[in-house]
Amino acid sequence: MDKLEKALQKAREQREIMLQQRAVEQQKELPQKQQVTAEQVQSTIVPIHEGYLERYHVIAHRMRNKEADIFRILRTQVLQIMAQSGFRTLGITSANYGDGKTTVALNLAVSIALDQKQTVLLVDLDLRKPSITQYLGIEPPFGISDHIINGVPISKCLLRPSFDRLNILPAGAPMDNSSEILGSPRMSELAHELKTRYPDRIIIYDLPPTLAQDDPIAFLPQVDAVLLVVNDGVTRIAEVKQSMSVLVNANVIGTVLNNSDGHKKPGKLKDASTYLSKTYAKVKKLSAD
Repeated sequence: MDKLEKALQKAREQREIMLQQRAVEQQKELPQKQQVTAEQVQSTIVPIHEGYLERYHVIAHRMRNKEADIFRILRTQVLQIMAQSGFRTLGITSANYGDGKTTVALNLAVSIALDQKQTVLLVDLDLRKPSITQYLGIEPPFGISDHIINGVPISKCLLRPSFDRLNILPAGAPMDNSSEILGSPRMSELAHELKTRYPDRIIIYDLPPTLAQDDPIAFLPQVDAVLLVVNDGVTRIAEVKQSMSVLVNANVIGTVLNNSDGHKKPGKLKDASTYLSKTYAKVKKLSAD
């Protein structure tokens, strides 16, 4: 009986020692877990309603969908070009408002976010007419304008929609002096901070149209590459030429023909497509040299 009691007592002591050690280990791990959690929750999580995505044709997240597959193809092409050239930032613009640049920017960002090897930050730099949060049905409390003018921390401006690996930086309240803001030292500092904070992150800037104002010119030095969105049957050859003149110092990696199944205006699409083919053959040749 004596031996049995001693054995039980020894077992209880060993168990208490083991529990104490486990408690100490958990206390050591706790600050690290809290730190990781704090780093992960830097942006405000916001729900996305499918109704808004449907209304504004944000479809890249859908499975077994032909239109979503088009954006997956675009994603692969863009990521390959950017990886080969070491690019991290991509500006998306068009000749005019209504050409679909914001729709393309949103769908491309969502499609890239679906790639588990990538994280994406979508930035609304159309400071006069911001629309990204409208397309998602979000009313952000802060944006870039609040950061630049009032010094609101950028962490309070960031939004995290219900798409993994995607963050959004809204423009905030519309600004009339947008080109001066985009060309300011504070905006340059912000662009540098966004680019260097996470080395595996792709940054997509939804830029204003090239022919609407001088905003894209002011910000182009901060962008590695540019996509030009052309509205099928609407964008004229003269507008494409003017846009290419605006983007002459930018690294234009390609065009996106938007609304290609929509209503076409006779004569315009064919001529514009032929012109673009010749233009981008020249661009590729020059870049290869």
